[in-house]
Amino acid sequence: MKSKHVVWASIVYLGTQALCIKLFPSHAMGVSYPFMILAPWLALAVCWWHARDCAQRTRLLWTLVCTALVVWGIGILFAAWEDLSFYNPMAGADFSDFLFFVYGMPILLAISSPTEGEHNSAFVWLDAVQVVMTALLIYVAAFSVLPFTPRNGHTLSISRLLVIYNFEGFALAAVATLRLLAYTNDGEERRFYQILCSYLWIYASLAALYNHITISTNEHTGLYDLFTVLPFAVLSILAVTLFSEREETVQSARRKPLTLFIDNASPIFFTITLLVLAAALVREHYYIGMSGIAVALAVYAIRATMLQSRYMHAQQELQVARDKMEAMSLTDSLTGVANRRSFDRTLEVEWRRSVRRKSPLSLLMIDVDFFKNLNDKYGHPYGDSCLIEIANALQTALPRSSDLLARYGGEEFGIILSATDARGADTVAFRVREFVRALHLKNETPIGQFVTISIGVATYEFPHEGASADLIQSADEALYRAKRHGRDRIEFAVPATITRESAATSAKVR
Repeated sequence: MKSKHVVWASIVYLGTQALCIKLFPSHAMGVSYPFMILAPWLALAVCWWHARDCAQRTRLLWTLVCTALVVWGIGILFAAWEDLSFYNPMAGADFSDFLFFVYGMPILLAISSPTEGEHNSAFVWLDAVQVVMTALLIYVAAFSVLPFTPRNGHTLSISRLLVIYNFEGFALAAVATLRLLAYTNDGEERRFYQILCSYLWIYASLAALYNHITISTNEHTGLYDLFTVLPFAVLSILAVTLFSEREETVQSARRKPLTLFIDNASPIFFTITLLVLAAALVREHYYIGMSGIAVALAVYAIRATMLQSRYMHAQQELQVARDKMEAMSLTDSLTGVANRRSFDRTLEVEWRRSVRRKSPLSLLMIDVDFFKNLNDKYGHPYGDSCLIEIANALQTALPRSSDLLARYGGEEFGIILSATDARGADTVAFRVREFVRALHLKNETPIGQFVTISIGVATYEFPHEGASADLIQSADEALYRAKRHGRDRIEFAVPATITRESAATSAKVR
């Protein structure tokens, strides 16, 4: 369906209505009403046709607009019956007026619908309660009685009726315009609100002009009947024109504070409407008005509580995700033990604690002997599997859960032993070496048939001064001596600043 076809069809439709009114002035009402009755149903068909392929969220918004068109279409049918049958026992509101008021409720629901996030079915029920209560209050305001009870004759006067009509129309248009500000990028939803805003402003303006003409001229029909049809023609044209391109642009993740405020405040537009309407009825219908206020406050409280619960749940899930990411960032992906980043962070913390408490701190630097030979001879997959088994053996050998095992780099591991003196470190070093020997991992080298490790041990004991880097250098130097003296052995050092020459020598041996 092309936009130019809809434009020409709308022009022909309006022209035919105007021609019929002019050709049959004595039956102008009878020939004009079929055009006014058919217009909302044609607009409904066009809107639904072009919204059927939209995303589910946008399709829901269009469904609410189509529901409003159905209500308005039924209302014009009642209006036609009331006028053409001369059924007008009271100079005030009638059932068609009630339907014309209720027509705005689905539109207000569409405007109040949140932009993003998971849509809870409980919110749908809360909105349904508000719709029912609002319809009840509108009926009471129009007829001064509850539904399904005899009317007492005190209906809204025509003057007040028109004021409320105009207020509803322009209020809906203004709120829809405010809602449009919540969209910064183009997309299906933004195009929907562009169409809705244009339609509502045209509808409100032409309805106010139509009402003014009918009251001032005291005529029931005329060429101004076209004002009733024109908004639906515009709605059809805009629906076809703006939805001819269906590309969706993702909403920007960072939006302006005003945009965020409007977007988050929009779900309570309907609640505010219900609260204002109920407050207006308190003077004349105290119990009904107070019931409306109670429902509005209860809905707001329930909605706020549910949103707060969802927010807290989202915060908890976010914290869990952060903890997982933090754990992943501190874990070696191959062996599953701590990585170099975790090692450096933990060593600094333990060093400060040892200085503060004047307690000993020991460090074991471990290197797998002839690991390059193992990779070259048996392949890297075998080398990786050996590293995994060695890491598991080292972790099992540690006597305390507070001791940290980390993969320092390549085939090198580090073990931080808090509150452990040189004697305790010697015991742990011997234990971890025996655990690795017990694996019997094949590696034919000049010193044997199985994988072995060399260990350098350094211990900080008060009152020696220095830094955590000195402890690493001392353990590194001890490891260098263990490798230089034949490997598969344990060497000890004391925390001291190593010289550049010893550091360079250590690097060459590795």
